[in-house]
Amino acid sequence: MARLHPLALLAVVLLVGACQAQPAPPAASGQTEPVAVPPLELTDLDGHPVSLAALKGKVVIIDFWATWCPPCREAIPDLIDLKKQYGGQGLEVVGISLDDNAERILPRFVHDFGINYPVVIGSEEVAAAFGGILGLPTTFIVDRAGMVRSHFMGYIDRQRMEAAVTGLL
Repeated sequence: MARLHPLALLAVVLLVGACQAQPAPPAASGQTEPVAVPPLELTDLDGHPVSLAALKGKVVIIDFWATWCPPCREAIPDLIDLKKQYGGQGLEVVGISLDDNAERILPRFVHDFGINYPVVIGSEEVAAAFGGILGLPTTFIVDRAGMVRSHFMGYIDRQRMEAAVTGLL
C-alpha cells in the first residue's frame, strides 16, 4: 500500500476538517482557560506591522482561515459586520491566512470580499505559537488584557461569535 507524504496527509486532514465544518469537541470549542495571546508581530498586506501585543486594550477576534476553505469564506461577512458594529467599542479582527501563494492571491480576495480588518500571512510558526491549528477556520477571542478567552474550531455562527465578543466589550 502506498504511503502519503506527511504534507499531503496534513492537507487531507485540513481539507476534510474544513469541508465538514463541524465544531471541535467541547474541550476545544468555546470557553477556554485564559492564556496569554502570543506576542507576535506580523505584517499586513500593505506591509504595515500588526502586533498582537499592541492590541492589548481591545477585544480581538483572531481568525485562522484560507481562501479555499468554504466555511472560512462563509464566516467573512460575519467578521466584517462584527467589526463594523463593534469596532467603535474596541473590537478588532485579525485574519491570519494559511494560504499557499498568499502574497499573490490575498490582495484581490480581500478587495473582492470587502474585508475591513487587517489580514496577515500566517506560517507554521505562527500556527504553532497558538498551539497548532488542526482545522480551518480556527478562531480565538482575546479579551482586553490580551488573554484568550474562547477558542473555536470550524464555522461558528454570528450569534455565537457575537455572544463571545460582547461579553468582553
